[in-house]
Amino acid sequence: MAIAAVSLACSSNAFAHKLIDANEEVSVAKSDLTLTPAIDWNRISRRPGNEAERWTLDGELLNDVLFFGELRDGDTLFKEVDRRNSPMPEFSSSMLLIDIPDFYQSSLRILKGHATFEVESVDPVEFLGQGAVRFEFKTLGSDDIVRRGTAVATIIDGELYMMSYEAPEIFFYERNLVDFEQLVATATLD
Repeated sequence: MAIAAVSLACSSNAFAHKLIDANEEVSVAKSDLTLTPAIDWNRISRRPGNEAERWTLDGELLNDVLFFGELRDGDTLFKEVDRRNSPMPEFSSSMLLIDIPDFYQSSLRILKGHATFEVESVDPVEFLGQGAVRFEFKTLGSDDIVRRGTAVATIIDGELYMMSYEAPEIFFYERNLVDFEQLVATATLD
């Protein structure tokens, strides 16, 4: 019985969330990237990558926001899953903004094993006061759920900054897209 209690306590800490309060500036992804959410979010303690952070409202399968900050040459978006057979693509400061959607797609396919990943649009935008790229995508995972996503990225002084949002196409994507857009609109570099 005591072993079960210790096991339960350890497992709950491994997946702990931290409340991110609305209207308070917060730094994300162990970087100079800061933003001010308009609503409360949950920060998932388990980091998806060394320079990454994940937030959600209802659980990462329902609304998943990823932040990537200060990725340098040789860094990956996500932690390695199987370095020997399927190594994660590495960021290069020589990448063009138009290369970022493919970099993200390749990384996400390895991480989540998506059966399909379709980039639906790529547009030039401004992000963090710089020229950037915004792309929308659709995925089909091993769970047979179609998800839609939106990401915005820029490269500043050879470092990648990116934010992405992914949610099931039915109901959740449209419901929380405005919340993601609000995060993007308040993002700055300190």
